[in-house]
Formats: sequence, C-alpha cells, structure tokens
Amino acid sequence: MDDARRLPLLMFVTDRVRFSRPLLEVVAAAVDGGVDGIQLRERDLNHPELMALATDILDTVGDRASLFINGNPAVAAELGLALHLPEAALATAEARRQIGPRTILGRSVHSPEAATAAIGADYLFAGPVFPTSSKPGAAPLGLAGLQRVVAATWSPVFAIGGVTADNARDTLRAGAQGVAVIGAIADAADPARAAADLRDAIDEIPGLPMKLVLDEDAPMLIKVNGKDTEVEPDTTVADYLADRGVQDRLVAVELNGTILARRAFDATALVDGDTMEIVHFVGGG
Repeated sequence: MDDARRLPLLMFVTDRVRFSRPLLEVVAAAVDGGVDGIQLRERDLNHPELMALATDILDTVGDRASLFINGNPAVAAELGLALHLPEAALATAEARRQIGPRTILGRSVHSPEAATAAIGADYLFAGPVFPTSSKPGAAPLGLAGLQRVVAATWSPVFAIGGVTADNARDTLRAGAQGVAVIGAIADAADPARAAADLRDAIDEIPGLPMKLVLDEDAPMLIKVNGKDTEVEPDTTVADYLADRGVQDRLVAVELNGTILARRAFDATALVDGDTMEIVHFVGGG
C-alpha cells in the first residue's frame, strides 16, 4: 500500500564477529532464503565504518529486504533507514527527533513492564524467548512470558532469542507477529536453506503478514499528565494547548523531564512517545 509500510516477517540480526563467512555473503544468503529484514548490529564500528557497511548491505540486498540500524540514530538519519534501540538506550521521543517522526523505530524489551513503557515504538523485540548463546546469562521469557509482553503493548512484537525453524511457529501462535534470529541462520552450514526453513514455518501461520505500521494519517500517542493521549502528526505544544482552550501564559510545560521555555511552544512539535506535564497556575488573593 502507498500510505503505509509493512514490517518484515523474518529479520536477520548481524554479528560479524561470530560469522565464519564474510558478513555480506551471509546477508545475501539469508535474503536469498526469505529474510525480508536485516538489522545491522555492529556496535564496535565507528560512524564512517557503519555507514560504509550499511551502504554495502543496501547494494547487496536491493529492495528485497529492509535495513534497520541498531543503536545509532545518526547513521539511521543520514541514510534514511529504520532504527532499532536496545531497551536501555536513548529515549524513544529523543530518537524520534533525531531520525524524524515517521521513520520506523523499534526497541528491544525483556519484560511486560518494559513493553508498556516503550510508548511510541513502532515494534518491539521481545526476548530472549528461549535459551541462547547470544545472551548466556539471561533468563528466557518462555512462551508464557512472550504472551505477557504481547499483551502489554499495542506494538507488533518480534520473538528473538533461541528461535529456530522448529519453534518459530510456537512463538507466532503465542502472539508474536514476526521472528528475529542470529544463530539460526549465521551458524548454519547452509544459511540460505536455514532462512528458507524459517520462512516456511512463518508462512504456515494464518493472519500474517504483520499489521501495517506508520500510516501517514495515524495519530501519535503521548502521555499528558500521566494519561495516554492521541495527537495528530505535526501538532506543536502551542497547538495542543490552543486546541484545549488553554492560555499558554497560564501554564508551565515540562516535556520529557525538561521545562520548556514559553517562546519554544510554537516551534516544538510533539512526537510519538513524548511525556508532557502541564501545570496550571492558580491565582490567589
């Protein structure tokens, strides 16, 4: 559809240190097998190195798979790519301001509470669902834990962590709407075949592909004085106050923990995930 974009169903997360083959070779094989999303997760690379590698991946996969940048808003913004954030990384609203309000933004979470707190994210990674060598000390959520994460958010959820072709169906039946893997493809003798087996398992589940995200006309969700509130795209703080008949000279506004100067109300656009506190001045005599 022209007015919205779909999330991938099968995302491959890179970790070139553990790959026995060149990264681009593994990525190409994964996409040949049915991967439709690549998350570039190479945290040791500096900005120019990550830019160069992202460009090489784009050249390799073309329009067969979408590319997500892990943890680096500057690279995502410069290349116009989706951004994925670790659970404890930059706040969603601040990331929005760096990459733009309509760019796909996701976040990893490890509990239902974190899923609920990830307001404004277009999708979530929930995991690890099963034991995995990628996070040897992490207690797995299990399928019951995955279900609790799914129930705690309106965002589509990817299952990650120990997911294989044998258990991918179970994660989707538990409510995940997509799968993300590293080892299931990277450690396989035939990465393309491993990706194809995963994709076959996913395609057996009715009701997919993922729900559409980023409808250009969809409202954004922010918190105002602790309550979830929908606002239209491009709404400024001044617009919000005026729409509710509030005179800006009679209130103080705190946006994401910072007191906002009144002169900035007109120029400050609200974005998904913002938290705003409005304090009304009360006259006395």
